[in-house]
Amino acid sequence: MSNVTSTFSTLLHMITGRPVEQGEGRARRSQLMLTAGLLSLVFVALWGLAVGSASLGLAIANIYKVPMIILLSALCSAPAGLLALRISGADYRASDLMFSFVTAVFSGSLVMGVLAPVVALYYHTSAWAGPFLGMGSSFLALAVGGFVFVRATQRRRKVDTMPSSLTLPIVVMLVMNAACLLQLVALASPILPEATIFEGGVDGVIAR
Repeated sequence: MSNVTSTFSTLLHMITGRPVEQGEGRARRSQLMLTAGLLSLVFVALWGLAVGSASLGLAIANIYKVPMIILLSALCSAPAGLLALRISGADYRASDLMFSFVTAVFSGSLVMGVLAPVVALYYHTSAWAGPFLGMGSSFLALAVGGFVFVRATQRRRKVDTMPSSLTLPIVVMLVMNAACLLQLVALASPILPEATIFEGGVDGVIAR
């Protein structure tokens, strides 16, 4: 139990962007990234269950649909970010970029998981606040994840590396992730009980 607590504490420390366990090798970093990724899927599954809890069928479907969206969007964003890192010529390790990205996904998913009970409560007690919290919590998670990604990436750079040299990979990964999320949400809809402009993907957003 103490090992589990220690690992989760380390994951929370990752969000700050500071170096984590410098004495550990690649195996420990890989373990932390894998654990963060798996926990992220659990947290977003809880959120999916919460927003769909008014309907049994929707709730069950969201348990796998929402994690699938998060996983696929992350996998689609990674290659573009790594390519952008090489094109930028920044003196920055690809493993550090991925470590920061996984940290960002974990932090955003954690926000959704923490807010899931409140979202479920209001979906069952308020016709107005339920949908508002459902959409709002997802946007808050995106904002937190984006902020953590930028901060973690910058804090892991070498002292002599210019902050501006990391602008390209950061922007590319954020844009790619948002673009993939938009279309994956459209493919997996419905996720929320209410109809939203995002169910039509980019075409639905532009049409509005």
